[in-house]
Amino acid sequence: MMLRAWLGRTSRLMGFETAGGDRACDSLILTEVKEKLKKFQEQRHNPQTPLREMEFVVFDLETTGLYPFSGDTITSIGAVLIKNGEICPEHSFQELVNPGRPIPPLVTQITGIDNEMVAEADDFLTVFNRFLDFCGNRMLIAHNSDFDLAFINIQLKKALKTKFKPVILDTVVLAMALQPYRSSYTLDSLCTAWQIKTPLRHTALGDALITSRLFLTFLQEFQQRGIKTVGDLLSLLHWRNLL
Repeated sequence: MMLRAWLGRTSRLMGFETAGGDRACDSLILTEVKEKLKKFQEQRHNPQTPLREMEFVVFDLETTGLYPFSGDTITSIGAVLIKNGEICPEHSFQELVNPGRPIPPLVTQITGIDNEMVAEADDFLTVFNRFLDFCGNRMLIAHNSDFDLAFINIQLKKALKTKFKPVILDTVVLAMALQPYRSSYTLDSLCTAWQIKTPLRHTALGDALITSRLFLTFLQEFQQRGIKTVGDLLSLLHWRNLL
């Protein structure tokens, strides 16, 4: 009870909500998010489209911790556009999110995000609404996407009783297709193996940019193996039981 009281008091002092979670979203945002999710889930990508001609959005989250089912929530969403086989840093998305709970000091040391920075930030659904606008109808890329989707879908289930279920090209899965016998598929180990530099590590936009570079490196290897279209790649992943 003492811990709960401290958390509640800290939340009030830092501008967070107390046990209720996210700041209340107005009905317009709830409606917009629901409509955009429906359109996103209904989108279809032409399997004949060359991978080099596709537009992708690579995204990443920062969170208050590693355990979404124990109350950890999102503190930042970052994303970047890939177009015609090139990263477009001028087309990027980076926003803080009010997590509705205090950020542990250790997490602040890792991510650089502290309680003061997020106290006046928008709630998750408001930021996620803008993130969906940024994504448009593009295919998504993430590293270890199950982790990110767990955080997103807990919030969506709470507010809208729905889930975000897009097609995501996960760089963990792509690495498994290229090198199935690796001992580690962490972002750091893959970047070391493929000689990808990792500036701004453990920031949402920084990790999205790192994942983008890794993805484009993988794309070159797939093309050398004759995997040239979206359909080619998805068929390979299905054949390998990776999707």
